[in-house]
Amino acid sequence: MTRKLQGIIVPLVTPLATPDTIDPRGTRNTINHVIQGGVDAIFLLGSTGEGPALTVETQHRFLEIAMECVAGRCPVLVGVSSASAAETLELGRFAARCGADAVVAAPPCYLPADDRELYNYFERLAGETELPLHLYNMPALTKVTLHPALVERLAKIPGIAGYKDSSGDLNAFADVIRRLGGREDFSLLTGPEALTATTIRMGGDGGVNGGANLRPELFRDLYQAVRKNDAAAEKRAQAEILELQKLYDSRPDTPGVIRGLKHAMAQQGLLKNILAFPGLPLD
Repeated sequence: MTRKLQGIIVPLVTPLATPDTIDPRGTRNTINHVIQGGVDAIFLLGSTGEGPALTVETQHRFLEIAMECVAGRCPVLVGVSSASAAETLELGRFAARCGADAVVAAPPCYLPADDRELYNYFERLAGETELPLHLYNMPALTKVTLHPALVERLAKIPGIAGYKDSSGDLNAFADVIRRLGGREDFSLLTGPEALTATTIRMGGDGGVNGGANLRPELFRDLYQAVRKNDAAAEKRAQAEILELQKLYDSRPDTPGVIRGLKHAMAQQGLLKNILAFPGLPLD
């Protein structure tokens, strides 16, 4: 994937048949649903996709099924984040063999790395996967922050092609835009749905929005409204997105997003309301 990634990237939920096996039918339903809804790319095995909670075998099986279903209809990014750097490297290599367009990696969790170690980690990952690498800042889950000065340094490494920020820190994201916003080969994306419009107007390239699993057309419409400076359409879409946030109220942060989305998508018949072990579904 050589062009700059822009628009709405859906961090796909992982349809499960049991807490540790993939549901092929649900996977096909969900992928067809989001592509037909107008998303610009699909992000597999991210936080919303429960990637780090799945076994290596289950991750591999999901990638094989998903890549076959996408069949080149849109770019595919693969989350390779793990507590184990070695497992991250191996999953990145497997994603490349499956035909993915890029990989996305957060800092390793559990044993926090310092800036020097993080630089070495991302430099090696970018070199060994042979795919464009997007940095993933998710301090709520990793307990490690990719601060703007470090992101600027990492962005100079060959093969590192973008930055996805899920911190919700608008000041820090504005700093990253100031440092890197002029590059035509580097994507700047954000995760929090309610902030997508704001960050695009600041100079960001789009959103990685979990709600697009359920309402892909809504997030597509928001992105297009912001790009066209259509204030009325943006206001309507933003109001619906804020209403959608009520789905996530069962638990804070990512677990609530996963629970709410899978519950609502199961009601639509897209997939089964099953979470990766030990997650329990919303009643």
